[in-house]
Amino acid sequence: MKALKPQLLKLHRWVGLTLAVLLTIQGLSGMSLVFRDEIERVIHPALVVEPAVTRVPVQVLMDAVEARHPGVPVSRAEFSVWEDGAVLFKLTTKDGTRWLTAVDPYRGVIVRDGTLAAWPGEWMFLIHDSLLAGPVGETIVGIEGLGLLFLALTGPIVWWPGRKRFKQGFKVIADRGADLKWRTLHRAVGASIAVVLVMSATTGVLMVWKPEFRDVLRIFTPVTDKPAPKVAEQPGAAMVPLDRLIAKARTEYGATPLRQIRFSSEGRVAAIFLESDLTIRAEGARQIYYNRYDGSDVGHYVSGALPVGTEIVDWLITLHSGMFGGTATRLLMVIAGFSLAGLSASGLWLWYSRTSRGRKRGRAARATVKAEGA
Repeated sequence: MKALKPQLLKLHRWVGLTLAVLLTIQGLSGMSLVFRDEIERVIHPALVVEPAVTRVPVQVLMDAVEARHPGVPVSRAEFSVWEDGAVLFKLTTKDGTRWLTAVDPYRGVIVRDGTLAAWPGEWMFLIHDSLLAGPVGETIVGIEGLGLLFLALTGPIVWWPGRKRFKQGFKVIADRGADLKWRTLHRAVGASIAVVLVMSATTGVLMVWKPEFRDVLRIFTPVTDKPAPKVAEQPGAAMVPLDRLIAKARTEYGATPLRQIRFSSEGRVAAIFLESDLTIRAEGARQIYYNRYDGSDVGHYVSGALPVGTEIVDWLITLHSGMFGGTATRLLMVIAGFSLAGLSASGLWLWYSRTSRGRKRGRAARATVKAEGA
């Protein structure tokens, strides 16, 4: 192993340098998303509304959004976990422009409306998810994840000081120059957070290539895909009010809180997302897909009642976001994101410091040779 360390260190250094800027972006954007909902309530006070005795029908909220943005399809509606939270509708125009519209669920009035630039939380999510570059960006993020996984696995190997000097490996030497201080800090932090970074990188990579991951799992265990029902257009036909679909879902699948409604098949299918009490997964939901013309059930996907392989796939986002253990694990992911950004920045600084010293030594040597030749 000792013989391999120099080679691993060299690879670790160059992979880190190659991905440093991108990993810094991923670390900072990721840590900002862990408490995204709480942050948005602070930076967008309009999202906090005054609760009333009754709520406006969901269909009325949808109608208000469609009246504000005629002809722009709504992709989903997100319902706050807080009683005083606005309902957030997400829309995308034909040219790809994203709109977010928040509506007071007690009064049916729009309290905030704007494009992606007006919603830093959503903008930050898209940076973290795809670098604002669509499928190409997602692939780059996946490659970053593989690079991070390599760094997180090789870092502790390069760092390993031996059993007898294990504690020394976490010591930061701050009184012998900036270079040694940052080098020992880089190593200590990297070793401390490596396990979390391995988990974050692994789950991130598997989410980027989720279809391929599902196919691999199918070799060992059954995996259920999410329904993707299609409903043909029926010109002139009226659609069932959303509230009837919500009531039907609660009657047939359980009267749990409503969390989302997602629209597909050009708005002709509505997926009602109710909290699932069959799983401990924080984001687990009962997803029921309805034909909006006649209200028929055209598919369902219930967390906690799915094959093991499917549950494994669905746990990826929960693990990646730190939602699996409540506030403690969410804070751990914030620390991990900040550490990743710090490790990337300090790695760049150490490389710059190292190359600067090398250039200085080279100039000094040349000057010496020149002086001796004179």
